[in-house]
Amino acid sequence: MFWSVLNFGKHKGKTLPQIIFIDPDYFFWAIGAQVFANKGSLAQEAREIDRKARNIKIPQKTGKEQLVVEYVIDPTTGKFGDIELVPISRPPHRGSSQTFRTDKIDLSTPSRIKAYDKLGCKLMIRSVKFHLFGNENIRMTKGKCEEFFDDDNNFA
Repeated sequence: MFWSVLNFGKHKGKTLPQIIFIDPDYFFWAIGAQVFANKGSLAQEAREIDRKARNIKIPQKTGKEQLVVEYVIDPTTGKFGDIELVPISRPPHRGSSQTFRTDKIDLSTPSRIKAYDKLGCKLMIRSVKFHLFGNENIRMTKGKCEEFFDDDNNFA
């Protein structure tokens, strides 16, 4: 797919797939504030990225038990803390951190737990890069970001 380059704002010169991996907090704020509305093809691209970013498939290991994502909320801040991919049969977490589980990775989770959680969004992206690409420090180039969002097999 051809991804439009933003010609406005703090992420001018970047495409939406790049922005979601750089600054998901901004992206989900912009969706809510309808920043991309009435911007032609960019509005359609934003809807597609929004849908896909909330429905990322959990990588499964062949011959192993189904994995689900467990979201961890930091007990001291009440904000997003981490994600873990756990077997569906594993008992729920017990301890000071609250957790909840889903069958897909949702990049909007930190922003839904607490608005404007830049650190939570950075932690989410770092964890997602580890679980999806095997390296939390992988450099997400424009090409890598766009390739990920172009592949419908990555999404539920």
